[in-house]
Amino acid sequence: MSAEELRGFLDTAVALAKEVGPAFKDGFWRKGQFASADDFAAEGKQGNAADCVTAVDCHIEKVLFSRLREIYPHHKFVGEETTAECGEVAITNDPTWIVDPVDGTNNFVHHFHFTGVSISLAINKEPVVGVIYLPILDELYTGVRGQGSFLNGQRLPLFNPPTLTTPTSLSQCMLVSEHGSSHDETMHSRMRSLTRLLLAKEHGGAGLESLRFAGAATSDMSLVAKGIAEIHWEIGLHAWDIAAASVIVTESGGAVFDGAGWWGSDMAESEREPRPLNIWNRKIVSVRYIPDLPGQPGSGRELQRRLARELLTHVEDIPCSPDGLH
Repeated sequence: MSAEELRGFLDTAVALAKEVGPAFKDGFWRKGQFASADDFAAEGKQGNAADCVTAVDCHIEKVLFSRLREIYPHHKFVGEETTAECGEVAITNDPTWIVDPVDGTNNFVHHFHFTGVSISLAINKEPVVGVIYLPILDELYTGVRGQGSFLNGQRLPLFNPPTLTTPTSLSQCMLVSEHGSSHDETMHSRMRSLTRLLLAKEHGGAGLESLRFAGAATSDMSLVAKGIAEIHWEIGLHAWDIAAASVIVTESGGAVFDGAGWWGSDMAESEREPRPLNIWNRKIVSVRYIPDLPGQPGSGRELQRRLARELLTHVEDIPCSPDGLH
């Protein structure tokens, strides 16, 4: 795809995100078509009370896919609600729109502002266009492979490189993460991983500076793209949670890697290098832009890998079925 074609796809995604913005706000504030309790309902998704779906999720996804099918009838489509309802979908190399109509639905239900719409286009199974719209915060994030990423038209990261710190270990980092919606035995693994990250180094931990939960992967990764949070780690999310955000992070100068942990594994030390991200494998580490050290070209990229490697030595892997049939 040419740069102009990709830009055209971005323009479409931005227009559609803004088109569904009023419905999103009505649902968030329980007004308009979503004012009645009969019209707005939060239900456990596939029997999981911690992972809910609302009438707004279904309405926005239906609108987005209907409009996209009109414009791009030969493209493929993957959406959170349709996939959850219909089961596995076939993933091909064809242009594929990946949509999360309301990322952070629990935030949405509880009137917590970190929630929004995520729209991405993947080609050859890799995202090349990303749009995140957080209507309640009035934040529009955009990114196109090779063309940079922006927040409300301002290039990311938000801060001039000289003002960004150059972290060399997790003890200088803010981590954003989530506890996940699966409140089963895997929660023990997640809590052990977070405990090791927070423990001081003299107690065998990473000595992480601070930990934050925003309640949505798109919001977490937008903090990384801005340059506010240094690193993000999560296991168990889905392609629609991270497809758009992965474009926005990488185009801000950040880096994204596979999030499978090494703690407790028998992997040889020499093989413990962060692997490239596959958005369908449901595991991610993302690291913000880091400027080079003085006189050391490429050192910023190496520091990103070093931070990802340090994190992966402290977190446990959790088996996850990949999204879709490949």
